[in-house]
Amino acid sequence: MTTAKRRSGTAVFRPRARLIHTLGRELITNQFVAVQELVKNAYDADASKVQISFKEPLTHGKGSVEITDNGTGMTFKTIRSAWMEPATPTKLREKVTKKGRRVTGAKGIGRFAAARIAEELELVSIAGKPREESKFRFNWGAFNDEKLYLDQVECRWQVRPLEERARRGTVLKLIGLRDDWSDASGRDPFTRLRSELSRLISPLAPTKDFEIQLVLPDRYSVHAGPITPPVVIDTPHYILKGRVDASGAIHATYVDREKQSEAVLDDKGRPRPIKLKGGRAPECGPFEFEFRVWDRDPKDLQPLADDLGSTLSDLRRDLDAVSGISIYRDKFRVLLPENDWLRLDLRRVQTPALRLSNNQVVGTVLVSADQNPGLVDQTNRQGIIDSPALEDFKTSILELLTILEVRRDKVKRRREAPESQHGLFERLNFAPTREFLERRYPKDRELQRFLATQSREFEEGVEEVQEVLARYRRLATLGQLIDVIVHEGRTPVAAVSNEITLLRRDRKRLDEAAFLEKLEARLSTIGQQTAVLGQLFQKIAPFGGRKRGRPTETTMEHAIRAAFALFGGRTEELGVQVTLPDGETLVTAESAEIQSILVNLIDNALYWLEKVPKEKRRIVVQCMRLPTAVQVVFADSGPGVSKEVQDRIFDPYFSTKPQGVGLGLTFAGESAAQYDGTLELVADGPLDGATFRLRLRRRIGLDSDA
Repeated sequence: MTTAKRRSGTAVFRPRARLIHTLGRELITNQFVAVQELVKNAYDADASKVQISFKEPLTHGKGSVEITDNGTGMTFKTIRSAWMEPATPTKLREKVTKKGRRVTGAKGIGRFAAARIAEELELVSIAGKPREESKFRFNWGAFNDEKLYLDQVECRWQVRPLEERARRGTVLKLIGLRDDWSDASGRDPFTRLRSELSRLISPLAPTKDFEIQLVLPDRYSVHAGPITPPVVIDTPHYILKGRVDASGAIHATYVDREKQSEAVLDDKGRPRPIKLKGGRAPECGPFEFEFRVWDRDPKDLQPLADDLGSTLSDLRRDLDAVSGISIYRDKFRVLLPENDWLRLDLRRVQTPALRLSNNQVVGTVLVSADQNPGLVDQTNRQGIIDSPALEDFKTSILELLTILEVRRDKVKRRREAPESQHGLFERLNFAPTREFLERRYPKDRELQRFLATQSREFEEGVEEVQEVLARYRRLATLGQLIDVIVHEGRTPVAAVSNEITLLRRDRKRLDEAAFLEKLEARLSTIGQQTAVLGQLFQKIAPFGGRKRGRPTETTMEHAIRAAFALFGGRTEELGVQVTLPDGETLVTAESAEIQSILVNLIDNALYWLEKVPKEKRRIVVQCMRLPTAVQVVFADSGPGVSKEVQDRIFDPYFSTKPQGVGLGLTFAGESAAQYDGTLELVADGPLDGATFRLRLRRRIGLDSDA
């Protein structure tokens, strides 16, 4: 019997040839991305012009594309030691070209892009020294042979000397298309290609020393020519342009459709800061931005179409081609998986009058690899890697858009007939009509009976609508409390689940006596946690969709404490110091309606308090009886309400929160009106943030004793 000997050594990875094909498909998701990657390679080569020429037939397996640039070119050595070595460190070491351009590529995607477009590649390049032509032929199909390793696939090459005056540059001839580029494909590929290329370099800040030319067969000539942005890009209705510095301060100018310009400043005349949770500045780093916005209603676009000698449909088509907010790193666009990557359309669904849709905005945000290191491309160049810096970046852009939306709304209100500021039901009053007709026809008994009947039915109808609205207000408030329910309910649910799991384990490993002893303790814990859940459900029960309850006698202080109890976990988590009133101010009211007002105020305050440092977060509530009303003063130490929007905050669907719906304060105001009361923002309060004053009149909803 022989004994096996121990052996040791070293081994290396030896990838199969089809790795090129696999990576090409994974890294380059479509032919449009592939073309853009090759154009970016030309930019990195200091080219001033790149020409993309398509040769028919443009169907799968046939035709060709030639991408020609007048850049520095590549020597034979460069092609062998850099272009043919994926993930070469060359661009990592040399981040700036001789022309001073920041290199856009760093991972060596170019050869995979070529493999994504066609079956074969003929690469011809002429460099400065030595002045010679290097020609390489790559048959990407050979890399699909499952039997071959990567280093077994041979590529043919030849080098020939040239005269000194021969022009430098590179030609990539891509033969045997992998995709159907003809109009028979039904996808109108050249419209999309032209649109993608026009956005490759910011249309709002084009690079003057880099031109892209598209050369197409005659039947596609409408798409051929230099890649330039549409002329409508220069005629926006609104502009917000500037930069966000490293501290999060906004240095920007807003221009409206009436050509009125103003700086974006806070109420003290200083640059407005972007403040995230805890009052911190964004981690994404400084960036520049420009947002151009159009009102797309026919009455707004038709004058532009007339001025430009265009049609409404052509104008909309041009805007659609370039719309959306694009990120540009060192002048070149960062490709994102979706055009509406900020979900602007979904955001607009909730507040259509205020928010902008994606097709109304042409936006550019300029970042750099050096100043924004937290914003890193995914390997497939189809997005940015998720990170805290990216989340801060998104939040910052939405804050900027909100600034633009608020100012745009102000202009639209000036141009359109102002809406009445009366309460929702104040104009629904049949009495003046009845009184007028009774005076005009005092002897018409039949008319008077008809008017009495109609007046009664009208009042009953208004009461029914008020009842439905009150129900919806409670449901809306319940929606606001979802986060509270999840936050407060998570712990007891987890505790109950854990005890049940432990009970099952105990049943398997303990004898009956020991198990019964454990069972008692665990059931006690389950009972305690169930009681916690029961208390939570009891707190939120008044906000269900049931009909209005009968008013009951309670105290305003009790209603205030009950509302704050719903947010106990959140206020504790945020470290908010809450000061509530003592005393017993009697009122006769439905507790849920009073609490719904307070819930909206608390929810609002907690949102804005997250914008200030933890040690400065305070809420103070005061309550007092006046001769004709009960008054509640609600103040927080947040950033306050800007003067420019103080007259709008109670309007439906108006919100300065980037994701706000704009109904909370509207509903709160309507609830106060049901008690013949008011809810208003006041200038002075016990804290330096926002202060609201709620007054409920004695003659409706309050007890009769002064």
